[in-house]
Amino acid sequence: MTSLDRSLLFGAGLPLVFAIVFVADRRGAFRRDLFSSPWRKRLALLLLALVLVATALLPAAAGGRAPDVSSLRFSQVFAVQALLAFFLLAWWFLSGRPSPASFLGLDTKRPLAEAGAGVALGLVGWTLTIVVGIGAALLFRVFDYDPHRAVPPLVSWLASRPAEQRGLLVLMAMTLEEFHFRSFLQRRLGAVPASIFFLLAHAGYGEPFFFVGLLAITTVLAVAFAKTGNAVTSIFAHGTFDAIQLFIFLPAALKLLAGN
Repeated sequence: MTSLDRSLLFGAGLPLVFAIVFVADRRGAFRRDLFSSPWRKRLALLLLALVLVATALLPAAAGGRAPDVSSLRFSQVFAVQALLAFFLLAWWFLSGRPSPASFLGLDTKRPLAEAGAGVALGLVGWTLTIVVGIGAALLFRVFDYDPHRAVPPLVSWLASRPAEQRGLLVLMAMTLEEFHFRSFLQRRLGAVPASIFFLLAHAGYGEPFFFVGLLAITTVLAVAFAKTGNAVTSIFAHGTFDAIQLFIFLPAALKLLAGN
């Protein structure tokens, strides 16, 4: 991290994140959480601010620079998901241990129907992502802007993992990320802030052009949660999107690029 990155992180980013949490609390964003004492609520809000810094602010402050995958271990990929799981468990405990199904957004009377809708929306989201990517490429050409369009090193590394590792990655991402960004953040902060934090959390891909494509699926996931009120549809949409990317599209694209 450069001195400029540190200046942005500590000079602007940290105060902004803490201000977002403070203002959200003053506006009653956390009234659904039944804290039994003020200190429990303060601790929970502090944990929220810290997890937002770790999962969204740090990747953004790094400027989207891709990590060095030459020494990356597969277990390290789950660092963010582990942090999200710890945070959700801590908040659940501090807020009085509400019903897990309600807390995680799994309270639905039509799980199979909504899971099926999620698969369909995942296909729609993937298609929209391709459309957005093509549109961005055409727009860049109109303005004579030629960004680097190679597959991000981290994505290439993930797409080359064994099938069982990619399957585990899809499972962890579709559940823990949706529990955090939709069931938790979107319920309390709203769809737009939650989607922005979701996008910032994926800044570590290190490729602006690839980042543009995430806008479509992020919108699909946010709308799905807003329409259903639970995370079942968005979970399966997220999983379908990631599965297509990691099992079909990216392996095929990497083979094509290797052939050239």
